[in-house]
Amino acid sequence: MLKHLAISNFKLINHLECDFTGGLTVLTGETGAGKSIILSALTTLLGDKPNPDIFHDETLPITISAIFALPPNQELHSLLDQLGFADKPDEIILRRHISRKSQGSLNNRIYLNDQPTTGATAAALTAYLIEFVDQHQQQSLRDPKEPLRLLDAFGAIDPLKREYENAYREYQASERHLEKWQAQISQAARQTDYYSHQLKELNEARLDPAEEEELTAQRRQYLQIGKLQELAREAEALSYSDSNSIIDSCYRLLEISSELSRRDSSAPRTAESLTGLIDNLQDIYRENCDYLSRLDIDEQTIEETEARLALLERLKRKFAVDLNGLIELRQELEQRIAEWENRDAEKIRLEQELAQKRVKALKLAEKLSLVRQEQAEIMAGAVTAHLKELNLGRARFLIRREESAMTPSGGDKISFCFSANPGEEPAPLAEIASGGELSRLLLSLKTTVANRFQLPTMIFDEVDTGLGGGTAAAVGRKIAAIAKNCQVLTVTHLPQVAAFADQHIIISKTSCPEKEQTTIGLTEIGPLQEAARIRELARMGSGEEITKEAEEHARALLKEARKETINR
Repeated sequence: MLKHLAISNFKLINHLECDFTGGLTVLTGETGAGKSIILSALTTLLGDKPNPDIFHDETLPITISAIFALPPNQELHSLLDQLGFADKPDEIILRRHISRKSQGSLNNRIYLNDQPTTGATAAALTAYLIEFVDQHQQQSLRDPKEPLRLLDAFGAIDPLKREYENAYREYQASERHLEKWQAQISQAARQTDYYSHQLKELNEARLDPAEEEELTAQRRQYLQIGKLQELAREAEALSYSDSNSIIDSCYRLLEISSELSRRDSSAPRTAESLTGLIDNLQDIYRENCDYLSRLDIDEQTIEETEARLALLERLKRKFAVDLNGLIELRQELEQRIAEWENRDAEKIRLEQELAQKRVKALKLAEKLSLVRQEQAEIMAGAVTAHLKELNLGRARFLIRREESAMTPSGGDKISFCFSANPGEEPAPLAEIASGGELSRLLLSLKTTVANRFQLPTMIFDEVDTGLGGGTAAAVGRKIAAIAKNCQVLTVTHLPQVAAFADQHIIISKTSCPEKEQTTIGLTEIGPLQEAARIRELARMGSGEEITKEAEEHARALLKEARKETINR
């Protein structure tokens, strides 16, 4: 349930805070006092996109925060675990901070338990906590998609629906793949000869991803062949062939070392080191000789290298890719030609795969339809029972299901049909229901769906607009009955509804001529403030001038509401 709400600098609100209790909380006040602004701040907190004109003071930021006690809902707690908020399982604190940037756009930050989060996350969480119902949703009932959404919500068929949606997406993906493949084959039929010619040219080129680098290195070698040969011959001469070569000098050192050792036992014993050095120098000499022999390159080899590099360069220019791109193109052409040659077998395979996925989706759509049909009968009965309690005892409410082609939501077209008077056949809502009837039908539908899920909090924003008399009292009784099972906040102009309140909050405007400002404030009527409660109910019933008759009527409403509450 919603435990606490704090709002600063939002529209006409400078700053206000309120603690909420369980049961039924009513928000009342004169027309235009700003009751719905408080709910607007709450919906903004829960993820609505803020408008630029919501600042009370343009120079200050907006801050909206709420504390929610968490229900024992396993899905909600699993979602909190996934988001890393399992350390506070009894409540969450949601806060939104909105400020203006220098360019006039909005800087918008949302925090969950003081950790940054997103509007999508906030909306996902609060879907488990709050259900908003307002008079504008009457028109949503005329939306062709709304009946299916409400029925599915009532039926709690999300697991089956997700299974169908996955199967339908796979079927659609398979269908798109077949269409794309057929388009490619159709194109290939016109271009196969051209593809074959290109593939032949690339195959004859015997492409190797490492070849270009090797050929380029060889070219660099050819361009400086004379200098390389000169250096290699000098290295060979220094190491061996000169009369005073390094190896000859080492042999002489070895002879001297041996002679010294024979004549004097204390002479340095370098024979072993010199022997190893001579072996290394001989290896160097052989490597130089081998390298020099490889530098003996004829003109034909150079011409072949240049020709090969020219071929690769021509192919790269022709196909506008590098060497790796040429190799990938060759593979792609091989695949296209193979697809063309195997087209009949591939078409059979793809059509069989599509048929299998279609059958799977159809079976799940049929299963989904059966569940919806069962739930539609149960839901229609529950809504009809609520309508009777709202002074529509002879109303008829039906949920009709028609088969349709498969869509992402299934193979059903769902419509709500309603008649308020005996003798009238139930007809689509757009054709028959008046505003007052729609209000009560909306309340019945939302109550029916909410009862299935036992949402912790329901918020009604002027859903009783246009009602009065016995119907208003019936709406009050219905909202009070809902509040026995969950927290209910309602904005109302009807004393028949407000009389049932467990918590009564009055919203009012205060003008400050000096600052040329109008601000919204709230006053809670405590349990012992009976006179204040009666005055507010009398004002709601009579207007600005509160008469004795209005006060007596208010007392009677309170008495009757308390009696019905006790009887319940």
